[in-house]
Parts: sequence; C-alpha cells; structure tokens
Amino acid sequence: MLRAMKKYTGRIAVTVNVLIGLATLGLSFSASALPLFARQTGQNCVSCHAGGQFPELTPYGRMFKLTGFTMGTRVTVPLAVMGVASMTKESTNGSIDPSNEYPKNGEFSFTTMSVFAGGKITDNIGLFGQWTYNAYAFGKNPNVNGNNTEFSGHSGSDQFDLRYADRFVDANRDLIVGASLNNNPGVTDVWNTFNSAFGAVPGYVPVSNANGVAGSTSPVLQGLGPYAAGKNVYAYWNKTLYAELGSYSTANGIFSFLSQGISDANMGTKLKGENPYFRVALNKEWGAHSAMIGLHGMNVDVYSAAPDTSSPTNNFKDLGIDGQYQYILDPHMVSAQFSYTHEKQSYDSSLVDPTGTGAAPYTNASNTLDYLRLKGTYVYQAKYGASLGYVDVRGSADSNLYAANTSGGFVPNTTYWIPEVFWTPVQNIRVGAQYYSYTKFNGASTNYTTNSDTVTPRDAKDNNMLFAYIWAAY
Repeated sequence: MLRAMKKYTGRIAVTVNVLIGLATLGLSFSASALPLFARQTGQNCVSCHAGGQFPELTPYGRMFKLTGFTMGTRVTVPLAVMGVASMTKESTNGSIDPSNEYPKNGEFSFTTMSVFAGGKITDNIGLFGQWTYNAYAFGKNPNVNGNNTEFSGHSGSDQFDLRYADRFVDANRDLIVGASLNNNPGVTDVWNTFNSAFGAVPGYVPVSNANGVAGSTSPVLQGLGPYAAGKNVYAYWNKTLYAELGSYSTANGIFSFLSQGISDANMGTKLKGENPYFRVALNKEWGAHSAMIGLHGMNVDVYSAAPDTSSPTNNFKDLGIDGQYQYILDPHMVSAQFSYTHEKQSYDSSLVDPTGTGAAPYTNASNTLDYLRLKGTYVYQAKYGASLGYVDVRGSADSNLYAANTSGGFVPNTTYWIPEVFWTPVQNIRVGAQYYSYTKFNGASTNYTTNSDTVTPRDAKDNNMLFAYIWAAY
C-alpha cells in the first residue's frame, strides 16, 4: 500500500506550488494558538479542546482545523503567546557526580516560550504557525563524563500547518477538501492519537545528559518533526470518512523555513527524495459521544550519515492502527485513545555486520519495532483533570544497535506509565504534574546498564521522573 502511494507524489506537488507561495504570505500574517483561535471564533477554549486540554480536539475543534482555521472573523492582531515553567526530579542512582550529571534536577525554572501566528487569512486559507524559544536547547561545557553542566537557549520555527480548505454542503452531502503545507507527519491529524506528546504542555528541563525524560526507541514517523516538509491533500465526507495523502522531503532549500531552526549543514536526519504518508479514519458522532477508528502509515528513506547525502540510505516502513472515544457533556469530559504502530527497518548492506563485532551499526539486515500507546482522561468542569498514559515498546534484538543489559537481550523493550493531574483555574492557565513510572527500560527491569561510568547499576525505576509545570497562554 505504501509503495503504491508514491504515484500520488506528482499530484500533491501541484498543490505544493500554491502553498509555497502562500507560505510567505502566511508568515507575514502570522497566526495561531488557543487564545488566538478563541478570539477569532468568539468561543471558549473548551469548545475546541476536550476538557480544555491541549492538543486533543472536540468535534467542533476538528471541524475548525479541517476547514483551514478559517471559522470566525479574522482578528486585527493575529498573535498569541505561551510560556511554560517547570521542574523535573529524577533518581541520581549510579551517578559519579550528581551535581554535574543532573545539573537541573529538582530545580523549578522557565523552560519554553512560544509565539503563535496565523488563524484566518482568507475565507479559504488559514495558518497554525509556532515560533518557540527553548531555554535548554543546547548543552555546553561538558564535564569529563560528557555530561552537560550548562545550557544555552535557542529559538526557531516549531509546528507549522498552512491550509487551503473548501466545504461543499447540501441536503445530501457535507464534503470538506483541503491541502496542507506542514513540517511534521501527524501534525495535520485532527484526532491527535499517534504523533502527539502525552500531557498538557511541551518541554522538559534537562535533568541529565538524556535531556529530560528517559528516552525509548520510537517509530521514525514520530521523529521527523524538525527535518520534514510535508505536502498533503485530504477529504472529509459527511463527518464520517476521512482520507489524507502526503509526501515528505527534507526541510531544506525552499522549505528551509520549516526546519525548526536547524540549518541544512547540521541536520541529523535527512530524507531521500519524496516519502509517502497516508491516514484514513472512520468517524461517528452521536449526541455527546464520538468515536474514531483509523489507519496511518509512512514509507521513509533516510540517509544513514546525515547531513552527508552521499551516505547509504535505510528504509523505514510504518503501519499502524489507532482509535479514540470522547464523551463531552458539561460538566464531564471523558476520552480514551490508543495507537499501535509496527515498523520494519531495512538497512543498506554496507551498514550490516552479521558477526556482531560492532564494525557496523547493525547486526541484522532488518529489524522490527512495535510501539503501543494508551491514554484515558477525565476532566470535571473543564478545571479539574486526571489522565493515565501507558507506553510499551518492543523490538527485535540487535547487538550492534542496542546496548546490552544483565540478561544480554540487546533489545529496545521499554514500558512505562504516565499518571497526570492538572488544574485549570482559568482557561489560559494550567497547573499540573506528571509522573513517569518505568517498569522496564532497554530490555530489563533491573540493572540495565553496562556503563563503567556508573557507580552502581541503574534499574528501570531509576528513570522514574516527576514533572511539575505551570502553563500560561494569552
């Protein structure tokens, strides 16, 4: 199916020529963010966001996005701002020098700030544009163990979604058609199930060299945000059937403004040519309820030693299923989401070392990765909320690709839970806390490390992390 989608690249490229021209116009108008859209539509934020939690959309919010952010009246100053202050607390077990290896552990500090611009440009054109300053973008002055003791900030373009949309309604049909120029596979998705972060806010204070929450291997579909330029077309029929086709290339050249501030010479990931993406969904709305079941997928060729485009390429095929249920009737909001993505990774033969001696990045000619996410949320009066997320990552063993643990598994298998509580005293301020609880990390529950720099072995639970935040937007 994914290979067959490549034939659509030419058709999508026609739409891109229009959107590229509009991008410059869109940037001059700037626009977008929750308060900006609220001012444009005259609606409260909870009209678009389920229980007021970002980024999950209500049926009304999905229609607003599908119609190109054009509902309502264009505002005079199409800008909004958002800021986050946060604190993370993680175990320092095994650290030789905790003050250097975990320099911001337990400290509450300013994390990120974003400026949003866009909204309605014309009756058919709208924009969601985001520019973000990350106070902990880069580490500097590493100590002898390679851990960062100081950090510097950086600003750059963030999420971008410029749309053209039209709607055709009569007694027998309700059809929306549109096109998008964007910089992240899945940012166009109106159900936010398979490529959006858990929790209410972005950004983590870097408490360790891993720059925040302990990482787990994830499908390539979730990691292309800073590097991709997408040209997508979509249709939504009778609020029931949704279909989207897209093509993604490296965000350089004419698309460099989509690269989230990363120069072409510094891109750690580069896509070869055009890479097809698809998303289909079946949606049902009745009374206070709505439900969706869908499929998503992408076929990506990535240079193995980016930014060097003369290096061999590896292929990643992602195919997944996802779903969502919502019940929204004041004062209650209940939602549940799931997504499962299966990825097949195939490597250039020059990068494979079957002997497992470490002479090449991979032992196997191909590997698989399975990524499962579940989340349930309850919000009362659009003020008091709680959610529980679950992530399970499993993959084939590869002794060159993955680190060893006490069981010698050489696998990426990681499992963790994310409970969260939050309070929204007013619609543009949120206070909350998440807790990341690991039951398995890199294939083991206990003693997963083989790093000689650690004093004592780290267990999966040593990556458990408390993340507290204050989020505000205007």
